[in-house]
Amino acid sequence: MFFFRFGFSLLLILMFIFHYFLFFMSPHPLWNQAGGSEERPFLKFEAENISNYTALLLSRDGGTLYVGAREALFALSSNLSFLPGREYQELLWSADAERKQQCSFKGKDPQRDCQNYIKILLPLSSSRLITCGTGAFSPVCTYINVENFTLARNRKGNVLLEDGKGRCPFDPNFKSTALVVDGELYTGTVSSFQGNDPAISRSQSLRPTKTESSLNWLQDPAFVASAYIPESLGSLQGDDDKIYFFFRETGQEFEFFENTIVSRIARICKGDEGGERVLQQRWTSFLKAQLLCSRPDDGFPFNVLQDVFTLSPSPQDWRDTLFYGVFTSQWHRGATEGSAVCVFTMNDVQRVFSGLYKEVNRETQQWYTVTHPVPTPRPGACITNSARERKINSSLQLPDRVLNFLKDHFLMDGQVRSHLLLLQPQARYQRMAVHRVPGLHHTYDVLFLGTGDGRLHKAVSVGPRVHIIEELQIFSSGQPVQNLLLDTHRGLLYAASHSGVVQVPVANCSLYRSCGDCLLARDPYCAWSGSSCKPVSLYQPELAARPWIQDIEGANAKDLCSISPVMGRSFVPTAEKPCEQVQFQPNTVNTLPCPLLSNLATRLWLLNGAPVNASASCHVLPTGDLLLVGSQQLGEFQCWSLEEGFQQLVASYCPEVAEDRVADQTDGDASVPVVISTSRVSAPAGGQASLGADKSYWKEFLVMCTLFVLAVLFALLFLLYRHRDSMKVFLKQGECASVHPKTCPVVLPPETRPLNGLGPPSAPLDHRGYQALSDSPPGARVFSESEKRPLSIQDSVVEVSPVCPRPRVRLGSEIRDSVV
Repeated sequence: MFFFRFGFSLLLILMFIFHYFLFFMSPHPLWNQAGGSEERPFLKFEAENISNYTALLLSRDGGTLYVGAREALFALSSNLSFLPGREYQELLWSADAERKQQCSFKGKDPQRDCQNYIKILLPLSSSRLITCGTGAFSPVCTYINVENFTLARNRKGNVLLEDGKGRCPFDPNFKSTALVVDGELYTGTVSSFQGNDPAISRSQSLRPTKTESSLNWLQDPAFVASAYIPESLGSLQGDDDKIYFFFRETGQEFEFFENTIVSRIARICKGDEGGERVLQQRWTSFLKAQLLCSRPDDGFPFNVLQDVFTLSPSPQDWRDTLFYGVFTSQWHRGATEGSAVCVFTMNDVQRVFSGLYKEVNRETQQWYTVTHPVPTPRPGACITNSARERKINSSLQLPDRVLNFLKDHFLMDGQVRSHLLLLQPQARYQRMAVHRVPGLHHTYDVLFLGTGDGRLHKAVSVGPRVHIIEELQIFSSGQPVQNLLLDTHRGLLYAASHSGVVQVPVANCSLYRSCGDCLLARDPYCAWSGSSCKPVSLYQPELAARPWIQDIEGANAKDLCSISPVMGRSFVPTAEKPCEQVQFQPNTVNTLPCPLLSNLATRLWLLNGAPVNASASCHVLPTGDLLLVGSQQLGEFQCWSLEEGFQQLVASYCPEVAEDRVADQTDGDASVPVVISTSRVSAPAGGQASLGADKSYWKEFLVMCTLFVLAVLFALLFLLYRHRDSMKVFLKQGECASVHPKTCPVVLPPETRPLNGLGPPSAPLDHRGYQALSDSPPGARVFSESEKRPLSIQDSVVEVSPVCPRPRVRLGSEIRDSVV
């Protein structure tokens, strides 16, 4: 009975696994169109033997894209370099042999670590670029002449190199950020080989300044982005421009069982020159605050900042700046890891930096809110008109009491709260770019989100929520999107990864072939012109025959496209597509595909105008395809798409049995129907069903064979483990029979068994008083004191083992086990 139940359970498990692989592990279409298809094309650049494309920079005119990779830099033409037979400029910049040798000597991998990874590529002036690389764990910087795309050289003709410590990280895996403001380089990175000395610094300047490492202003940070905000424009207080840094670090103000990661925003003033006596060549305006992104319903925090994009309408409108952030959670890992997109306003940031400070109790190491008055001018503030009235025109003139207060009060008490736009449990976002797009009626923010598995999500912010427009697979699943760069003038998006750089148009309105698809996509780049879906940039009201249609907020395709309401149960819609003639082989299992452009739409299958009911011969698969078994039900099958009250016919099939058409095919008719001869068909990403493509289940067969072998081994191990006691007894009896065929050991009761439970010793034991009668040498002997003691016959016990015929003598406590 046990074997029957076990075998039946094992059979059920194998059947479930087989169906899982058959229906759910097969490749399915993406949300919209696969990248690189005819409907959604993109172009890719990759050079031979070059990898790790990380740094991207666009020229001012947008005609040239500068790319930094591992030991190479490229100047790509946005029009020609991404086409077949491309033309581009390449500049090799590898670490010298001495640096690589020292890197290898320090224990780093020669092939992976001891290379020059380009981390910084920024415009220093109109004619020069500055670039920095890891230099085989010895950071180095140099300059590039824009005119001929060559490395700058000194008078001797050697490449002009500068020390990159404090500008570029040592380890290529470390995150860093950099930007150039008025010819000065601001960076956030680590400045030591071990990576334990983080710093926010300013170089390429006559006033180099950095954070003070001894004050623990930064706690193992990972810098993700930086931004320059010209807050001096239109400031009534005479404020200074500011540079903001975004990073994540270990939060010392929180006490948990494990280190808590906290997302931060730090601020420094552009005119900061350090202190005169206190904080010399150190920031006197460094302040940091927490960025809070959490679920509004339960407050679950997304505390790991991945990327930040700063969206500023114009320098004069800097008060309307928005900071879009991508967050994950340190408590979401593995397959359940998700992402969140939050937006922060400039007003919220300024309010926190103008609020209360935090201070730490050095005895208890706990942080408290500072409620007592603070020195004036306000610590951490830029030089404003109020400070100038006190004759303080520079940070060098700040009082010592203000700087000493700032040394221990660099953390703000308030939190910069955000508005949660998107919660995505099925993707890990790593990079982000935002484009403000003018639509027909309003302006919208379009988000481009790069995932950790090579996908690109395009979404639009509509009021308090975000609608995902489409998804593109631009890199292989094992390659995360490492960088995103927008060319807003040409309508292009550049994405970088390990294998290359991809150029993607921000929109392809021709993808939406009907009014309903055009409106339901909610793509701000597109609008319905009356005959096709076209880019909004081409709309000219005075030349248009009729007003174009666009509805991003409501997507009311039912009314705007003059479509009738959603059908009732007795309503039979009018088909607009001709019925496709398909043939079935008799007594086979076939599928009719129904590809949908939108994942938000639902399918409705009709047979001769009536909804299809699940039966033994007709069933709708989880993929949306219609499964037909045999040829009991034939007629006109229609698949309708339903979304937001809008309906449209996707596919129409008229299947016939192949035997009924043999006579017609011999007449030489030119229109030969498609023959379906496979047991299951999945719609490809392109949207057109490959009705005649055969599917191989060789992988599934191998998987099932492997699972069967493992199941059998598991069953054998289980049986052996369950009957292990019986096997032990059986093995003992077999061993006894082989050694002593005529005698079998009798298991004695515990009170009659020897105290040590063992047989005779295999080797003589070194005991005092031990005498082996057969080993006594002839002649006189000198006996020891213990040997002279008389043997107590009453204390001795003679035992005979049934296995060993020789007797054993136990002689009290003085003389232990002996064999006589």
